[in-house]
Parts: sequence; structure tokens; C-alpha cells
Amino acid sequence: MSHTRWKLSRDRSSGVSHVEPAEVVAEREQIRLALALGQLVYDRRVALDLTQAALAERLGMTVDDVEAVELGGMLPLTADLLVRLATALGVTVDLHVVADGHPTVVFEEHAA
Repeated sequence: MSHTRWKLSRDRSSGVSHVEPAEVVAEREQIRLALALGQLVYDRRVALDLTQAALAERLGMTVDDVEAVELGGMLPLTADLLVRLATALGVTVDLHVVADGHPTVVFEEHAA
């Protein structure tokens, strides 16, 4: 059986290439950024030898909230969340947003 016939309806149109709506692209970038932030939070928490419960206490959040942040499920990302994370984890948060590019987030440890 040949599966070459299996195409989405948008792919079967008259050869017109599909362009995603701007809101879909923006949402995808938010998700990518949230996942990157989650990995940074997890890595820093482990480096500080903190449990999720200890970090939750520092943040004034629940353990479930910390888990959601670490898994990239805390959307939308807010300035308040970034400030609270920076304070709780002892880092500077650098968020770079560029037109027509991928936003990035970086943690920089405070000097001891």
C-alpha cells in the first residue's frame, strides 16, 4: 500500500504553499521560550541542590507551579515570573527578543 496519497487537505490544494498565521507562529515561539526557561530553571535548581518544594517556597508558589515552570507549561511568561525566578535562583535573566527571529532566555549566575 502506498501512503504517498496521504496528505493534509492544505497540502492537496493547487500547489499553494501553506503559511501559518502570525498568531500560530507567535504561540510556537512562546512555547519554545517556555521550554528553554524550564530547562534553565531545572538546571539551576539542581545546581543549587534545591528541591522543587524549596524553590516553591522561595517563589511563593506551589510545587505543582514549579513543576509546570520546569516542564515549560507556565504560559504566558511574565516579567513578574522572570523577576521572581531571578531572585529565588540568584541569577540575572537575559531575555532577548528579536524581530523575525527566535527569542532566547539566558541565566547568568551572580558573582559570589
